[in-house]
Amino acid sequence: MIQRYPKDSPSKEGPNNMPPFKTPQNKVLELEKLPTLPEIAYRLLDLLSREPEISELKEIIRHDQTLTAKILGVANSAYTHSSREISTLERAIVLLGLKEVSEIAFSICLFSLFKPLKGIAGFEPREFWLHSIATGVAAQLIAQALDVEDEESFFTLGLVHDIGRLVLLHLFPKEFELILEGQQKSGRPLLEEEKELGLAHTWMGRWLLKRWGLPEKFLEVARFHHHPFKKEQFLFEPGIVALADLAVHQLKMANLPGGQKGDPGPILQRLGLGEDLYQAVLEHLSLNKEALLATWRSLL
Repeated sequence: MIQRYPKDSPSKEGPNNMPPFKTPQNKVLELEKLPTLPEIAYRLLDLLSREPEISELKEIIRHDQTLTAKILGVANSAYTHSSREISTLERAIVLLGLKEVSEIAFSICLFSLFKPLKGIAGFEPREFWLHSIATGVAAQLIAQALDVEDEESFFTLGLVHDIGRLVLLHLFPKEFELILEGQQKSGRPLLEEEKELGLAHTWMGRWLLKRWGLPEKFLEVARFHHHPFKKEQFLFEPGIVALADLAVHQLKMANLPGGQKGDPGPILQRLGLGEDLYQAVLEHLSLNKEALLATWRSLL
């Protein structure tokens, strides 16, 4: 099972334990203002960490009418050639796959959690989610190419890698606008602009996921997906997500400013992933880009 903190007990790691930046703004962050991950999301993460039965997934989803309707919509869109409408959750799970439906359901839980957030100049939550989804898909493809045993977990790792940006939007919309304006003028990576105001999304994402009680690998990905080389150590999960992030920005799969750029060579070398396999991943993403984005847009 996914271990987590009790809902009425924040984690030991909060803004006051973040490294000192140039401004004291981190001291005014209030954890209670942030959304709490719903129980259904923890149950879905648990399913994604093992091999579940169809009946387990069905039991989790069937009581949520919105979730059920959206999954049926995806199934019918994916199987337009089917001779009859897909009208039952069980049939949708059989056709789409257990892991795929679990991923979709978990993603929808996150979307709904932050749905009240409004966009600001230069940052649209819808585009943010499309980037996050594409990064999750790319990370899973890279994990498959590496023959990683728990390849399915990389979708959710990619999905939440930038979630600190939603913390920025939620708690510091004015400061985030200044960060975006600065990035537009300087052309620097967005993370560098965030650090100027002491509001790095990497740290914010880490302690939000810590508060939710997610496993350590989620926290590492949030914190180190821009820099998977930690001192002398290479961090495997952040390395895969960093490479996926680079690929998605390279292919312009969403309109997100100030994304990662650079040579993927050092990460490929440390992962042991050949250039030919990496190019195959890029080609697969490029060929399926429009269909992938169309499917997920319908869920946002």
